[in-house]
Amino acid sequence: MTSRLDELRKNIDEIDHEMIALLAKRFKYTEEVGLYKAKNNLNAQDTTRESQQFQKITQLSERHGLTPEYASEIYRRIIDIVISRHQELLTMNLKDDQASRVR
Repeated sequence: MTSRLDELRKNIDEIDHEMIALLAKRFKYTEEVGLYKAKNNLNAQDTTRESQQFQKITQLSERHGLTPEYASEIYRRIIDIVISRHQELLTMNLKDDQASRVR
């Protein structure tokens, strides 16, 4: 029984590794999006894009046998972190713009 439990946990650990690698890759791209938004003075949050994402997440969850509410909660947190980072970048960009005007 312990060997089966160990095997299951090993599989979970491997999936966790893959998930972290994918999250790192995702955040790399969202950072680029945030820099683009800051440079172009765009809003940190795009509610239209969010709505599209959550529709897609629901469909993907159902297709893969995952409760859509679980996936939506996880993605809500991820998206909130991204929005917060985009707001930071926008604020930094605005401060840089103001500092360059003062000089």
